[in-house]
Amino acid sequence: MEIEQARLLVLKAAYMMDTAGNKAARSEIAMIKVIAPNVALRVLDRAIQAHGGAGVCQDFHMAAAWANARTLRLADGPDEVHIEAIAKFELARFELKPESSGL
Repeated sequence: MEIEQARLLVLKAAYMMDTAGNKAARSEIAMIKVIAPNVALRVLDRAIQAHGGAGVCQDFHMAAAWANARTLRLADGPDEVHIEAIAKFELARFELKPESSGL
């Protein structure tokens, strides 16, 4: 379910980039930078858990993949930076604009 959610958000961001431009898709791009690496990490973690001790040995690729996925969460900036950017984009959408009073 998480993979499908992330996939749909990627498709939405790509569609917005294609139709409205990168600036209009800023929020969705930032969301993907948070969601995709986190989903990959959770899926890998569940796979490691399912394999028990074998999940962390060198016989399987899961431990190395987990380490790489964890590194990706820092490669394009920490999650907190992207979450803060998303919050700013969302708050700006609802920012009150002064109306002319006609005086």
